[in-house]
Amino acid sequence: MEIYLSKGMKVLDFASNLNPFRPGDLKEKIISAAESSFYYPHNDYSALIDTISCSTGWEGRNVVFGNGSIELIEFFFRILKKEVAIVQPTFTEYERFARIYGLDVINLRWNLDDIISFIRERKPEAVVVCNPNNPTGDYFREHEMSEIAECCISSETKLMVDQAFMDFVKPYDIHAFQIRSLTKILGVPGLRFGYGFFPDGYAELYHERRVPWNVNSIAKAVAEEYLPKIKAFSRYVRKRIARERVHMKRKMKNLGFLSSGKANFLLCSGDYEVDELFRFLEQKAILIRKCDDFRGLTGRHFRVSVRKRGENRVLLRSLEIFVQENS
Repeated sequence: MEIYLSKGMKVLDFASNLNPFRPGDLKEKIISAAESSFYYPHNDYSALIDTISCSTGWEGRNVVFGNGSIELIEFFFRILKKEVAIVQPTFTEYERFARIYGLDVINLRWNLDDIISFIRERKPEAVVVCNPNNPTGDYFREHEMSEIAECCISSETKLMVDQAFMDFVKPYDIHAFQIRSLTKILGVPGLRFGYGFFPDGYAELYHERRVPWNVNSIAKAVAEEYLPKIKAFSRYVRKRIARERVHMKRKMKNLGFLSSGKANFLLCSGDYEVDELFRFLEQKAILIRKCDDFRGLTGRHFRVSVRKRGENRVLLRSLEIFVQENS
């Protein structure tokens, strides 16, 4: 996605993990829904709940939605009392919310055996996993995540799984607080729509406490239009992303960068300080995500989204020039 900064400068944004293959009629749908913004949405959101339920197979009593998935994530931390274990490195907002609500934070590394052992021995109040994980792109398959979920149930531990990037792999359900988003798969970060599955009792509690009219009319209209199509659309996107991801990883390796990830972005590292690389690319109107603010990552880690072939070539060619100038 191209973005525009001050003075009309056009920038290639590889820092945001957004789907570059948006639905062709999405802009038209947003424009046509603009008229609805002159009216309050019905606060019971019954049509939206039905859409989410039919599209996911979840019972309506377990469906939640919010002004972006971040609203649902924040609620999860709000209901905790004492502690939360967070699988790191990951989305930094989890730890920020934990600190806001005075929770003790336990940092776990991304290792299935370690996570299972910790839950069995410690029986923590809650565990948070981002799957697929941001920024590493690591991914627990269904049987692995189910093992974590079953362990949490037997230990009476609440499990929250942030599935914001699940549409870029093969989606599946587990018994946990599942939180998803249309932001990434539709490429609409400014629209703000998240949805999810909360276990019995917690969805009801969420709706009692959520802000009235928390989903605006345009976001609601877009969700009701595209959620019924999201499975088929996601399959199409996954094929295109997978092709570009393989291409980028091969080219990155040839340039001396390690790269990994199973979603629509790659965590990269090399023998260069990312601050220097960031400034170099910024001068060429290309943005990447520095990753030194993530636990366990360093000033040599950066993240790039997987975009269309022509845009990826621009980035890769710029990286090639940087390597040549700094070797």
